[in-house]
Amino acid sequence: MSLKNSTRVNSSLSNSSGNSETFAGDSRSRQCKKDDAIRRRIEQGFKKRTSRPTGSTSPTRNVNGILSSPIKRNKTISRNKHEPGTVMALKPSEPIICKPNYTVHEAAQLMGFKKENCILVVDENDELSGIFTAKDLAFRIVGSGLRANSTTVDAIMTPSPLCCKTTTKASEALNLMVTKGFRHLPIVDDTNQIVGILDITKCYNEAMSKLERMYESSKKLYDALEGVNSELQAQQPLEVIQYFENLKRMIDGPNLSTVLDDTTLPVYVDVKSTVQEAASLMRDNRTTAVLVQDSNNDNEVTGIFTSKDVVLRVIAADLNPKNCSVIRVMTPKPDYATSELSVHEALRKMFEGRYLNLPIIDPLSTEIIGIVEVLKLTHVTLSQIKTMQTQIGTSSSVETVKSGFDSPDETQGPAWNKFWTSLDQEDSESLHSLNSDTQSPFEVTSSEMQQFPLDHEIQPSDSVSFSGNSHSRTLNVDYNSPFSFKLRTPVGRTHRVSLKPMEGICQLRSIISSKFNNIERQLLIAEDAFAISYIDDEGDLISVTTDQDLLDCVYMSKLDHKEKVDLLIHKPDDTPDTLLNGLPRTKTEYTAEFVKGVPNEILLPGAIFALAASIVAIFTLARNK
Repeated sequence: MSLKNSTRVNSSLSNSSGNSETFAGDSRSRQCKKDDAIRRRIEQGFKKRTSRPTGSTSPTRNVNGILSSPIKRNKTISRNKHEPGTVMALKPSEPIICKPNYTVHEAAQLMGFKKENCILVVDENDELSGIFTAKDLAFRIVGSGLRANSTTVDAIMTPSPLCCKTTTKASEALNLMVTKGFRHLPIVDDTNQIVGILDITKCYNEAMSKLERMYESSKKLYDALEGVNSELQAQQPLEVIQYFENLKRMIDGPNLSTVLDDTTLPVYVDVKSTVQEAASLMRDNRTTAVLVQDSNNDNEVTGIFTSKDVVLRVIAADLNPKNCSVIRVMTPKPDYATSELSVHEALRKMFEGRYLNLPIIDPLSTEIIGIVEVLKLTHVTLSQIKTMQTQIGTSSSVETVKSGFDSPDETQGPAWNKFWTSLDQEDSESLHSLNSDTQSPFEVTSSEMQQFPLDHEIQPSDSVSFSGNSHSRTLNVDYNSPFSFKLRTPVGRTHRVSLKPMEGICQLRSIISSKFNNIERQLLIAEDAFAISYIDDEGDLISVTTDQDLLDCVYMSKLDHKEKVDLLIHKPDDTPDTLLNGLPRTKTEYTAEFVKGVPNEILLPGAIFALAASIVAIFTLARNK
């Protein structure tokens, strides 16, 4: 039997008691040991099947699920050659690969052993032909009553899945995943060989520390501005009060109550229900998790059962779903969160606990009001980041329409793309030197300042503290006038060239190629590509791959009163550390900056400049009141 509504939480989900929390931890620990035992048995079985008899024509299947060495060679070559800013900078995972004639039971063992929930299917040419996930195994096999030992993966896979090339921009791949609601996106090279797979939840996990640093700095700024507001003491205009409330909501971000809807209502099964009955309920309700309750104990929720459990604990363990009870394979005493918890904190909780589903309770009634998946929360957060960048892109003072670049990808790309590609540059050095003993103040750079211009109706001179010596940071750039570029090649030679920015990146690459000597041609042209980068006012390495990147480069240089840009010409696979080694990393300082803050490329940092503007707004509105 199933029930799809809210139910009261009792001791099974309550961690308020120390004894209850200890008991829950012990129960989950025992289940983890059982899972490890299943994986050890799977590994032993793989080792027995690894060797192929002489004369056999069947494919060799090793412990990693890779069927043939060409796939592995192509993967290695492609990973070592990619331009900065592409999808490969997002560190795609090594894919689990199988042939269409694998049985579902064999595929589930691969999936369970590798602790993944997605497998790619390749044809006789080792090209991508399909994809299937743990949800497919739960819905289409166990939920439909099919036998895992006799059903092959080609019967349940999704054929001809969407994929991207190794040269695809990181932002384009993530936009596709957010728009389509995908969790996994295969990556192939120019020969259609699989080189990796993107998991959007892992991408977000990589970015989480950067988001958290941004949140902390935005919160400090809001607290400071709130202090300014409180010092005014007198009753404030309603507009100011509402403005502060909106800013606080923007900084804190959405909480779990905002993502709850009809699709997140909890589904229940009894402890005596079979695995097949539970999987059928998952399929019918289009959910990957059900809560297990004990009808003999006042419907106490004793555990949670997910599609991931179906794969490892049932199919891979060779249990019969028709007579295996849910209580035998469920995860006991699941963790939970209140609806007041922020989406970001919930994601952190799920990543640290390594679970994909989280029950949500009402803080007042202590009733379970929903179950959310990690994929849903990830998409919610990334969608907000993308929306913020779209708004930033449309408000940028770089006139993209006039310059002839008005596609959606171009107008919303630079900040969104810089956020994701910068993750690859932070491996060896944190963006804000978190490894240092003392944390230095954050700085808002001129380029970030320009991305968030203040409303022209509120000028700095409206402030009571205006000193009369500030300068405008906006300007009009003539992209049809020649601009100078100073080139530095891999062998240390320098050249100065001139180009009208409107002529585009292709013309710039042509001019650069004409300056190469024989040695440089052998180093770069033989590779069929060379990368162009420059160091921005933060000291970060920025790739120039599109016409809009070139315009942004020129605009920011003009903004900093520079008459030329120093370009680095290098191999596409050169790392930022290699290129920046020995080069001075400088940051342009402006005393006219409002606040020393954080990078404001996404979501919460977008509020920083609105917050700074509120200082002006407070005094202006209070004075006019």
